[in-house]
Amino acid sequence: MRIAWRISEFADLIGIGGEKASGRWHTAQPGKRIIYLSEHPALSLLEGLANLKGSPRFFPDTYQLIKIQIPDTISQQTFSPEHGETGWRDSVDATRTYGDRWLAESPTCLLAVPSLVSPESTNYLLNPRHPEAPGVGIEWTRRIAYDKRLFKMARA
Repeated sequence: MRIAWRISEFADLIGIGGEKASGRWHTAQPGKRIIYLSEHPALSLLEGLANLKGSPRFFPDTYQLIKIQIPDTISQQTFSPEHGETGWRDSVDATRTYGDRWLAESPTCLLAVPSLVSPESTNYLLNPRHPEAPGVGIEWTRRIAYDKRLFKMARA
């Protein structure tokens, strides 16, 4: 069993947000559902802060940390920049094209991708419409207790 993490206002694995807002690895479109996960809770927080629009002081206090269980039998594809995928850090169009193609073809339930803010770390894209997706489940959720030191830059 693998563990992944998510910070979200919604404690579900439905992926409706992917229809409403584009992400690093997909283009928003009606019917296009996707869920972004991280390998560690700290990476989830870092990704959330990096993608926050506006002041970090307004990071929603309704967000929850979600611990997700992924059975070892769930299929996974890995995006590997070492194998010829160039330009991924500099081109959101390149990563969106790759992710959109993966989501449309649906060869695996998960796509492992490097984090832009911490390339040695891994994020996962979950296709909630893949036949294996019901095997992925939420173990628990809890409210996040933010360390106020994270928001010092907002006062400057």
